[in-house]
Parts: sequence; structure tokens; C-alpha cells
Amino acid sequence: MILNVMLVDDEAPILNNLKRIIPWKDMNMQVLAARSGKEALELFDIHNPDIILCDIRMPVMDGLTLIGELRERGSNAEIILLTGYQEFEYARAGIKYKVRDYICKPIHYKELENTIRAVGEQIVHQRLKDPFRQTVSRIGEAEGQQTARKNPQQLMAEAVAYIASRLDTDLGIEELAGHLGISCSYFSLLFKNHLGMTFVEYVTGKRIEAAKYLLLHSDKSITQIGVGIGYHERRYFTKVFQRHTGMTPSEFRDQARSIPVS
Repeated sequence: MILNVMLVDDEAPILNNLKRIIPWKDMNMQVLAARSGKEALELFDIHNPDIILCDIRMPVMDGLTLIGELRERGSNAEIILLTGYQEFEYARAGIKYKVRDYICKPIHYKELENTIRAVGEQIVHQRLKDPFRQTVSRIGEAEGQQTARKNPQQLMAEAVAYIASRLDTDLGIEELAGHLGISCSYFSLLFKNHLGMTFVEYVTGKRIEAAKYLLLHSDKSITQIGVGIGYHERRYFTKVFQRHTGMTPSEFRDQARSIPVS
């Protein structure tokens, strides 16, 4: 399972150090970087990151204002604040936004790495309990409530969340476009432009990613895993999995278990 991490800091050297020094790939994390609150909000609308590292002192929109806006938009991300200010008031201001941790500059990178690793492991553990029904932060408004017209980024963020919550169903473009209130053709165009792949390619990739994770970390049968990600025929699940990984689900599981743990 790959987690999305968003780094937000107006100082390019700090962003570069964070991207270079922290072993993101080793922790199965993908990094997004933003140098302003505005840019961070745009990235959030598309990627909905799992973890956010944010500087407090930034021009135009400071870190606390940013995380307040992110919470307003429904973000459930774990937030770690980075700042050169050590006054308690800053830390206390973050409490109402459910900030996970507060790290002062200059950054102790090993300490930061350990914190991020622990947060990531907790997120994965929570999702292990129910890997197919992840919390959909953007789809919780009361039925019938009037909402503002969403921009393309918001539409695609909602589409991604909707897909994540329904990987085990026979999900199609018609259902998703109808949920978003747009035409199928417009949805397909937006999806390809924003995600860089077709709807079917994206859903298949997410299903295979979930299958690989469950094959490695659960004792569910091949059939159970297939059904859990939307493939109700084992033969078809095996065919799709083999096309994407070069091996059958059983071979993938056996190979992983044959590797000695160091």
C-alpha cells in the first residue's frame, strides 16, 4: 500500500532536503511538494494525501490557516507541523485541527523519519482492518444539502474517494458520473486529463494493488481476495492479476513467503 505524503514549505532548500534525506520509497510513500498554501490546496483536491508535513510560517497563507482550510474540505490526513517557532501558542493553536506532531527547525531528520514511519504504519494498520471501505472524507454531507458547484480538481478528488470505497463492487463510469452529476463523456475526459489514465486502467491498478497487499498480509483465500476487490470469478481475477504482475496470485504469494526475513 503506497501512502501519499504532501510537503508544504515556501523554502525550496528545505523541500529538497526533505525529499532527498527521508527514505520515502523505503517506507512505501509517494511525495508531493508545494511551496505555498494555494499550491497545497490544489494538490490536495487531486491527491487527498494521507500525511501532510507543513511549515507554519509562510507568506500569503500561513500553515495554520492552510490546515484549517484542509480540515474544512474534509481532510483526515495526519498532520505534522514544521516550524522555527517554539512558542507553545503555535503548538496549542494546532490542537483544534488535530495536528499529530510538532517539530521545530532545524529539523532532526532521523527523528522526523521515525515519526513519519510510525504514523504511516498506524495508517496501514487501520486500513488493514477494512481495506476496501476506506473513509471517504469528501462524501459526508447531509442528504439534500445544497452544495457549491465543484471545480474539476474537486470532482476528481471525489471520484478517487468514491472508487476507493467501492473497489469490491461492479463499478462503472455511468454510476460514478451519475454520482458526480456530470455526463459520462465529460467524466472520461476529466479523468484522463487529471489522472493520466482511463477509468478502467485506474480501477484495475487499484484492485491489483489491494490484491497484492492482501496476498502478502492476510490469510484470505485467492477467491476471497478476488471477490473483495470486485472479481467474483477466480479465473478472471487470476488472468487480470497475471497480466499486470507476470505471475498468478498463488505464485505471487508463494514467492513472497519464500523470501527469508532478515
